[in-house]
Amino acid sequence: MEGIKGNINSFNPYSLVAIGLILLAYALLKQIWLLAAIVVIMPFLTFYIVTVLNKPYWGFMTLFTLNYFFIGILRYVNVQNSSVIMDIFIVFLLVSIFLYALCGGKIPWQRANNKLLYISLVWMIYVFYELFNPSAVTEAWIFTRGSFYNFTLLVLLTSLLLNKVEDIKRILFLLSIFTLIAVSKALIQRYMGFDSLESDWLMRSGSYKTHLLRTGIRYFSIFSDAGNFGSNMGMATVIYMILSFYVSNKKLRYYYRFVSLLAAYALMLSGTRGAMIVPLGGLAMFILLNKNIRYIAGGAICLLFIYIFFAHTNILDSNRQIRRMRTAFHPEKDASYLVRKANQKRLAEYMVHKPFGEGVGLAGGEGKRFSRRFTTEIPTDSHYVSIWVQFGIVGLCLHIAILLFVIAYSAYLIMFRIRNKELKGMLIAMNCGLWGIMLSAYGNNFFWQYPTGYIVYIFQTFLVLGKSYDNELTEQTKLEPNINTL
Repeated sequence: MEGIKGNINSFNPYSLVAIGLILLAYALLKQIWLLAAIVVIMPFLTFYIVTVLNKPYWGFMTLFTLNYFFIGILRYVNVQNSSVIMDIFIVFLLVSIFLYALCGGKIPWQRANNKLLYISLVWMIYVFYELFNPSAVTEAWIFTRGSFYNFTLLVLLTSLLLNKVEDIKRILFLLSIFTLIAVSKALIQRYMGFDSLESDWLMRSGSYKTHLLRTGIRYFSIFSDAGNFGSNMGMATVIYMILSFYVSNKKLRYYYRFVSLLAAYALMLSGTRGAMIVPLGGLAMFILLNKNIRYIAGGAICLLFIYIFFAHTNILDSNRQIRRMRTAFHPEKDASYLVRKANQKRLAEYMVHKPFGEGVGLAGGEGKRFSRRFTTEIPTDSHYVSIWVQFGIVGLCLHIAILLFVIAYSAYLIMFRIRNKELKGMLIAMNCGLWGIMLSAYGNNFFWQYPTGYIVYIFQTFLVLGKSYDNELTEQTKLEPNINTL
């Protein structure tokens, strides 16, 4: 041990810098650009790895950031099997946590003993056994492996690394910044047009059929599609408007209202009619959770106004975004809605004999790369229909039961167990946002896509562990009088 320590102490870091400069000069002279890039990046990468090993929390924040911009980055950087990048990062983060703990760092392992983690393990076991589904394709299961472990791993990482109320505040504030960036990109698309790579993606992927419509262009910002973008903006609208009523900082209050209003405008830019249910559903849940008569009355009036405006008036019909959103309140007149219902009826006749589904990854057009069959020829157009086709009615019921458990259990905590007002506001905001996006998932197949899936898992963990965060604040309050008397 002494010998190793002595060698480390005698090591001259300048020699490493010299070696790096020599390699960089050689790479530039020989025009070996990959080697040059590696030499330039390596010091920063080494510094980052050391930082995460010393404090895994920063690794989680990196994961949260990368998750939000992942799809947007891939539109400009062509990477094969890109989902492996996120898998590798999650494994690196898990290894960092265990190494940090082995070196004496404090990890609150007891927080992993929570209801949501056990529930996620039930889902993991169910998805694992889908490998033995007679109609399953192993390659499809491997390709969509995120449905197997993402839920469990995100709950575990959130439980261990985001264990303070300040962590919830940081995540929500960081998400507000990301929302503004996403809105800015949508505004650029709206007023300056799509760039060459975005236009190429629209044509190459066939997405122009669902985004360049005669009724108007649907903008998608940095997201996978307009449906994903619109639903996330709807969630941001709900979360930040609710938060603005509970934060004590006046500047932050107005900032969150600004973010909420911009997100609402971005929702309309997306042209995603199904995303309209996010703010409406979130507002309805807010009314149910709140014991403040003023908030209940205000929320009910706002909900009624929105419904009457879109369902029973023609005001601002000259605006194509509003005109398109208005059709969401009259689905019986919408041809695409009628086609979806017809497709669901055809699938129902086929799925009646498949209680455990067709197999993971074998739903909708995405499944054609693995196998051409009845379920891959019919668009699912809905997260829940996709789950039903892949995992069967048993898997669908389990999935919905998990989502409803989180909403109901967190509602109970919010209404009867959480004492801190600011924490209660954050939990209400996340509960309402999650409820709205769950409703929107019926009309759009985005729930497990980046960045929605990770955000949902993180919010679910915050909600189920709400009481532990409240206990932390209670302990701090008890200690403050003792500190003041010293």
